[in-house]
Amino acid sequence: MPSALSKPHRIGLVKPDTAVGIGISLILLVLVAIPMALVVVQAFMPGILQGDLSFAGLGNLSELFHRRLWRVSLMNSLYLAGYTALFGTLIGGALALVRQKCSSVGGTALDLCAWTMLIMPSFIIAQGWILFSVRSGIAAQWLGATWVYDAVFSPPGLVAIMCLKNYPFAYLAITAAMQWHVKEYQHAARLCGAGPLRTLITVRAPLLLPAILSGMVLVFIDTLGDFGLPAALATTYRFPTLPYTIFTAINQSPIRFDLAGVLSVYLMFILVAAVALYLWFLRCSRFDFLTAKAESGHQLVSKNGWIFTAVAFGFIGIALGIPLGSSLLVSLTENIGVGFVVSNLTLGNYAAVLQSGSALKEALANSLQIALIAATASLIVAFLAAYLITFSQFYLNGLINVISTVTLAVPGVILGVGFIFLWNHPWLGALGLNLYGHPFLLVLAGMAGAIPIAIRVLLGAMGQIPHSFMAAAALQGAGLWRRLLTILLPLTLAAFLSAGLASFGSSVFDLAVTSILHPPGYAVLPVVIDRMFQQGLYGESTASTLIAATLTLCLIQATQVSVRRLFKHLLQTHQADAPKKLASAEVHHA
Repeated sequence: MPSALSKPHRIGLVKPDTAVGIGISLILLVLVAIPMALVVVQAFMPGILQGDLSFAGLGNLSELFHRRLWRVSLMNSLYLAGYTALFGTLIGGALALVRQKCSSVGGTALDLCAWTMLIMPSFIIAQGWILFSVRSGIAAQWLGATWVYDAVFSPPGLVAIMCLKNYPFAYLAITAAMQWHVKEYQHAARLCGAGPLRTLITVRAPLLLPAILSGMVLVFIDTLGDFGLPAALATTYRFPTLPYTIFTAINQSPIRFDLAGVLSVYLMFILVAAVALYLWFLRCSRFDFLTAKAESGHQLVSKNGWIFTAVAFGFIGIALGIPLGSSLLVSLTENIGVGFVVSNLTLGNYAAVLQSGSALKEALANSLQIALIAATASLIVAFLAAYLITFSQFYLNGLINVISTVTLAVPGVILGVGFIFLWNHPWLGALGLNLYGHPFLLVLAGMAGAIPIAIRVLLGAMGQIPHSFMAAAALQGAGLWRRLLTILLPLTLAAFLSAGLASFGSSVFDLAVTSILHPPGYAVLPVVIDRMFQQGLYGESTASTLIAATLTLCLIQATQVSVRRLFKHLLQTHQADAPKKLASAEVHHA
């Protein structure tokens, strides 16, 4: 019976699936694969933008050993990413254990903190720490803690800030892996005389190794490609990294695209090597330890749960309270050096950025418009790509999956450089398609960054839907688009909404791409906020950040509430079926 259904199903979908698949493949090639390929080619053909196709050999790559700034940038990036991956994973794993022991309130607070830190751009977090730590900042002038400056503005201090920013990757990965566990393994270790700590290190930690390594790789990748931290530190503490040096190369006079290409190749090589090493390790070992006795251990409240809850809220106060609280206090004060006194409180910073003709209004309108268009387009592309990967036999599904996966590890700086190489090429100008210097290029860049995230979110939801649903509709004569709109979209509506909102939120505050690609005279939100901060307008910068973040969150929340009310019956049906799906998953797992 399955073969009888599958054969006409495939025959009836050859033309529509192939057309959609070719279209999605071309979009991903133009938005992601070709720009990345041009970044690599530029390192070996530095004159390609001028039409010179001569091969320059490996000489440009060896420049790394002769340029001190390049060597320092590489060592700084490896130092920051390596130590952040190590200690950020330790923090994430420790908090995952705390989450199991503390109260439900503390566990929920830790989850919210992790997602907030994950969504919040690094340059905003870095600006908050700078305002707290500088000699005229909150720590020194308000609290008398002059030692904070030397502690924060040092390589170990920067590692600590990045750990607090990027630990959520490890926390969420390890927390998800700890949902199921087999108590018999731990009981056997305890019967053999092992204490709780030894059992944790020798039994539970090795079983969680895939999740631990996944979190560590994600922390490493995100830290290595981070542009926001060095950009925020530019006027306070010199700590060049590869992404910032790449940005400097294409913003100097004369512009050095060849140097940017060489540094981008080094950065991409390190990222690919890290991911390849991780995948090799997982393939060399087995970690399938679950049995029929596996139990859910997502929330195992300890007898002394209040201690773990206190630890959770203490960490949240440091990781989230200090940077965001500092930004809020600075936005409400007239002079940061005077201190928190009534005479120093003011709303003038908010009035200044909201006055008629202010740069914030124009930048906010432009960024929200770009984010809306990019999120809508990327959501459509991601939905179709996830459908192809999950339900079709399209021959380029592997290519679509690889491109969407690899792009997750590509920093925004490299993506921006690749877009310059592609859309500033002379032969595109001859065709009238030279988009470099046009705002629409920011939309395409936003799509390139958002599509891989949206695909991953939608793949998880579509993986729960049996193929027989789509096959049965095809046998009843429903065409491709009708099946997508009446079956697949309603069943994945919650994930569809989450993917769209995540794409929108990530596009609003993307500093790296907008700094590289925004046209001269065209105001965009991240660049305007960063420029205010670099000019010492800390009150206006923090006020702009809080206004933009509040408005963005309100738009996201309003959209979420509106969609949930409009499609309440669909979402309630899915929630009601959740226990059945979970029970079915448990039986299948056993």
